[in-house]
Amino acid sequence: MPGLIETLVTKVEEFELPKASTVCALVILSYFLVTAGIAYDIINEPPAIGAVQDEATGKVKPVTFMPYRMNGQYIIEGISGAMMYTIGGLSLIALDRCQNKRTDFKLRLILASLGAGGLAMAYSAVMAFLRIKMPGYLRY
Repeated sequence: MPGLIETLVTKVEEFELPKASTVCALVILSYFLVTAGIAYDIINEPPAIGAVQDEATGKVKPVTFMPYRMNGQYIIEGISGAMMYTIGGLSLIALDRCQNKRTDFKLRLILASLGAGGLAMAYSAVMAFLRIKMPGYLRY
């Protein structure tokens, strides 16, 4: 049996760590999937979008947000919310990267503007999604 243990130790020593960019991409992808509610989608199998009949015309129109249900969602609703959360997180990373003094001024300006713009867009979109989901929430 000493040959088996030596073989395992040799294989562990030969293992290379992944690059930092690969780990970052995997973390961002997993963050996107978790915030999209992939576990909820797999367990409950909701439809991609819903449908509501228009009272005035009688026609059926598609809806992407499940109103008045905070613990329920359509697939598109989860994906769009997760996209905004991910854009907000990446914007925070861009704002953090522009703090480096060794970075060129133009790049710092680009990172700061992309970070601030992305953060403002993500916050506005998430608040709009929340107002669609719960119409009277956070209004005085």
